[in-house]
Amino acid sequence: MTNDEIKKETNNLYAIIKTAEERLAELKIICPHEKTFIGNYSYRIGNILRAEICEYCGKPIKFI
Repeated sequence: MTNDEIKKETNNLYAIIKTAEERLAELKIICPHEKTFIGNYSYRIGNILRAEICEYCGKPIKFI
């Protein structure tokens, strides 16, 4: 692959990731969070908190 091809594909993949992240955010807003479980939630590398997490969308509902 040439550098231009790599750059083009990289940009396309970042665009796909951005679209997916936006859709996930929408789903987390509309999800009723009817079923949860207690688990570890990591909001960044090296930081883990116990939380009540929605089983359907993965959003942390309450930190314990």
